[in-house]
Amino acid sequence: MAGALEVKELTKVIKESILVDRLTFSVQEGETFGLLGSNGSGKTTTFRMLAGLMGSSSGKITILGKDRSKIDKKRPEVGFVTQNDSIYETLTVNENLEFFASQYGLAGKETKIRIDELLEQMALTNKKHTLAAELSGGMKKRLNIACSLIHDPKVILLDEPTVGLDPVVRKDIWRVIEKLHDRKKTVIITSHYMDEIEHLCGRVAIMFGGRIVDSGTPEELKKKYKLKQMEDVFAHLVKPEGSI
Repeated sequence: MAGALEVKELTKVIKESILVDRLTFSVQEGETFGLLGSNGSGKTTTFRMLAGLMGSSSGKITILGKDRSKIDKKRPEVGFVTQNDSIYETLTVNENLEFFASQYGLAGKETKIRIDELLEQMALTNKKHTLAAELSGGMKKRLNIACSLIHDPKVILLDEPTVGLDPVVRKDIWRVIEKLHDRKKTVIITSHYMDEIEHLCGRVAIMFGGRIVDSGTPEELKKKYKLKQMEDVFAHLVKPEGSI
């Protein structure tokens, strides 16, 4: 498989605080890859740099063979699903999708077809004319994902996609992510839920203090440290200062 994402020595320093420290990893096309870490580990900062919303202090990001800084901002190959929903609650489901399409210069018959496809994929067709404010939490999350996919990106960044959702809705979002994988999309997920990463991701990198402390498949990591659960692997690798 070809490389969808290459990150080399990526670093972010703000006011002498090192948020991301010489991060290096790669993701193959069509792979679902996980960044696992607790709050403050540098996951979201990394995602903001990958999405082009924040510049790096040093290092290099290559997406589908192109330097991140040279990717067309009007039609980027990246879709970024933020942790907090970015939808407009005073607009209907369809109006939200039309608005985000317009931000990429998309309009016309093909865009209407694309919107209908996304509504079907996210099981929102019967909510097409419903105000976003009236949707359930799970439906809002699905709409948020749909809005980030309107330009049909090849690489999708999902920042804590199920945080704050109940177990039933979490599994609903898992099925959405599995469908993206089935469509050969490259999906990169940040999460601090071990079961989520283990279920969805072929490979995982564990972050702590802005660095990757180890990476591999969940089975490789469990075998390497002779542990049965990813929770135990995580606890073994990530031990905050002062903990028992």
